[in-house]
Amino acid sequence: MLSTGFKLWFGLCVLMVAAAIFAGYTTGGTETGPISLGWKGGVGNHVVYTLLMIGAASMAVMGIVTQAFRDSDLEAASELLGIEEVPEAQSEVGSSWWPVFAALGVSILAVGLVVNSAVFVIGIIIVLLIGFEWTMTNWSEKATADPKLNSELRERLMRPIEIPIIGALGIGIVVLAISRILLSSSVTGAVWVATVVGVVIFGTAFFVSKRPSISRGVIQSILFLGIAGILIAGVISAVVGERDFHHKGSHHADKSHVDEKE
Repeated sequence: MLSTGFKLWFGLCVLMVAAAIFAGYTTGGTETGPISLGWKGGVGNHVVYTLLMIGAASMAVMGIVTQAFRDSDLEAASELLGIEEVPEAQSEVGSSWWPVFAALGVSILAVGLVVNSAVFVIGIIIVLLIGFEWTMTNWSEKATADPKLNSELRERLMRPIEIPIIGALGIGIVVLAISRILLSSSVTGAVWVATVVGVVIFGTAFFVSKRPSISRGVIQSILFLGIAGILIAGVISAVVGERDFHHKGSHHADKSHVDEKE
């Protein structure tokens, strides 16, 4: 019998395969190229098609692993691992922000598929990062029956990866989103946007620094909501497009050039 987790991952796999085939046919793919993985023709945009197919393969692997462990069923896990004693039941875990950011990444991906390839690539990156972080969080929460030990295991394993790589990618995506917001605003509006964003960031940092006893969950919630708001505004601005730029002196230069010809 198929487990619930397998149905979820298999559904995501089918969805990403369908998206890859759709992207292939809408970006110049031949009649049989997208459905034959490029064996019998072109697949259109190679980057988009390859990323979606890699994502589909990842979903398939997750589905197979989930089916093998029967959604972390204790008896199935003990049978698979070849142990006689059933492992201890895991303690309940709290709520998580990863589903919210995963939905945001999928939304950005869908918008980018229609509007802009750069936005689509950003959505792919966000979905992959969130999927990796979400997977490692779920693993650490069920590693042992001790929540503190689980937290230490995740910190020890993920911090050397999260800080340099995800930090750099996160900064780059946020900067790109803010640049889209500024480019789509008017000249005066861009100044106000930059001022408000700067004041909000400085005020939030000042608020947190004055309250050392504030919980880590509250800080994470503030950061998550702020990043989500910036990303949503950046996607909307990318859809609206950049404002018209008028260079000073270009009109006079063109006029003088015409006078010389006359």
